[in-house]
Amino acid sequence: MEQQAADALRRARGLPVGADRNDLRQLATGLLWLHRNGMDALTRLRLEDRFDSGLIDPSGEDERLLAERRAANTSELKTAYR
Repeated sequence: MEQQAADALRRARGLPVGADRNDLRQLATGLLWLHRNGMDALTRLRLEDRFDSGLIDPSGEDERLLAERRAANTSELKTAYR
């Protein structure tokens, strides 16, 4: 991942100032952060954001509903492909 970040920075240096150059630099920064902190940190941050914004129900009711929907979708798919 460090090598990919370094490659992105090298490519960015060859571009003129602008959006494309900024995109590559942001990509490199994100890759380095991910390499240093790992996927666990990224997942934890996303869960914290969802919990803080009220998208996750602490009672677990959302998880039960999601499991029911998955089961219904799976049975619909099995029926459709028979």
